[in-house]
Amino acid sequence: MRLGDFIDKTLAAPDVGALVGEFKGALRERGYEWAACGAIGGHAHYQSALPAPAVLVDYPVDWQRHYFETGYVTTDPIVARAPLSRLPFSWTQLRDLTPINRRMFNEANEAGLKHGVAVSIHGPAGEVFITSVVSPYAEMRPERDLHAVNLIVNQFHTAYLGLVAPPDPQLVTLTLRERECLLWSARGKSSWDIGVILSISENTVNFHLKNAMAKLDAGTRIMAIVKSIRFGLIIP
Repeated sequence: MRLGDFIDKTLAAPDVGALVGEFKGALRERGYEWAACGAIGGHAHYQSALPAPAVLVDYPVDWQRHYFETGYVTTDPIVARAPLSRLPFSWTQLRDLTPINRRMFNEANEAGLKHGVAVSIHGPAGEVFITSVVSPYAEMRPERDLHAVNLIVNQFHTAYLGLVAPPDPQLVTLTLRERECLLWSARGKSSWDIGVILSISENTVNFHLKNAMAKLDAGTRIMAIVKSIRFGLIIP
């Protein structure tokens, strides 16, 4: 599924259940069967029937039970690293694992959880929305999927907040330069590329993008792009 199609479907989702279905479908197309999402800080922004901070957890029930009974939640290196990382990472990229960490991953592998990717979305008030997606396929190469999974999770997060805490797009006003910089960023251009296209400096591009991110209440460029598309501020 193209990212544009995924964005359209998530924006059209009438409720959280339908949105989660689109989210899980996009992940399954890439070989990721299960997902867990939760928010650290800012729980009031995330409405869920699950106990805070969980928003979505559909790992195999037996593994969930074992994970909590053995206390892995207090030593899980994914949980420890995710709030400190602004970039997605795979399980295979984790270093300095303790014997308990290695045992956890070995037992996860035996339970069918072969590979995983974690994504952290940092909010403007210090909250962190953490998502971990997991594949049952041993032949997966999750390092190749970091960018795609990051985009999928960011769009899911934006659409989710749009359903449970919808902002008022009429309150967002971007300047022409801010819209231009977001538009070219959405088309895959770097700050340097955008500066050449618009005949302005790279620092000026970054200035406009940071202003746009602040106005859109977005912690990353990707989130700002997704929100600006959602509000009809740019059309890539």
